[in-house]
Amino acid sequence: MEARDVPAVIELVIATLNEFGLEFGTGSKTDDELRALPDSYATGAFWVAIDDDLVIGTCGVFPLAPDTYELRKMYLRPQSRGRGVGKRLLDVAIEWARAKGARRLVLDTVDAMKQAIAFYEAHGFRRDDEQIRGARCNRGYTLEL
Repeated sequence: MEARDVPAVIELVIATLNEFGLEFGTGSKTDDELRALPDSYATGAFWVAIDDDLVIGTCGVFPLAPDTYELRKMYLRPQSRGRGVGKRLLDVAIEWARAKGARRLVLDTVDAMKQAIAFYEAHGFRRDDEQIRGARCNRGYTLEL
């Protein structure tokens, strides 16, 4: 992730949220943190997947506690879904979190993101609504590392 990627990252996040009837900047401080990338993730990490100079995917990891990290802003352009881009981003995020001492990775999402939910569940995440942090989210998941 480089500062020059910020406009494309925000555009992708806005488009993905709109696809599911959600609004950027409403009830999510993590939306605002995108404007300050890469500095806003100085204690975490943020990656972009790029194809032909187009940002096709995003993924961030942010520490919540010494052994717990949050998977954030994992979004893919529709034409990039099902091509292994999400799996590669998730693998990088898990490797990074483990190297930092994480024992669990948590995430928030919404019911409407059925394909994403199926992806997370297929990769070992278990439903855990007690850890939901996002105001617009109604599903939480945990992956024990």
